[in-house]
Amino acid sequence: MLLGLAMAGCGAASGDGEGGVIARVQYTPRDSVRFVTSASLRRCGGGRGFLLEGEVQGNGALVWLRPGDSIPKGRYRIIQRGDTSTPRGAVVAVRFMTAELAHGVVLDSGSVTVTVSGDSGAGRRRVSTAVYGSGLETMGARRVRVVAVFATSRPSPGADTVRCEARP
Repeated sequence: MLLGLAMAGCGAASGDGEGGVIARVQYTPRDSVRFVTSASLRRCGGGRGFLLEGEVQGNGALVWLRPGDSIPKGRYRIIQRGDTSTPRGAVVAVRFMTAELAHGVVLDSGSVTVTVSGDSGAGRRRVSTAVYGSGLETMGARRVRVVAVFATSRPSPGADTVRCEARP
């Protein structure tokens, strides 16, 4: 059901036609933050993967898919951002606001599932990405669970690239 709502929310959030994301961050058993916003999918330079991102009012999600030069469908294990030995995986970071406080989490467990389907026009295929995972929140040192679903168009082969690399 969440996936269906997410896909509907993503379509509604994408005013620019690129795509959208709906995310739910649960930081205590009873408290959570939910946000819906536009999102983009861009190719990383040098064949280093793809970057999905969406942000609204301080809440945001970023997924670095590391499949290589093409974006195959399937399941990606969540890996740490500094992991240079695992050729295929996903690095996921989420920022969320509670009142005026910003919180951040880099997921350390879970998975990312990518589905590529149909034509969204101009020869661009639709890419759906579902994130299910958890990680240790930086401010409160507590486990945070994240569910996020992106719906975007696959970037064209000649599209601009973004720099993707882990820095200390």
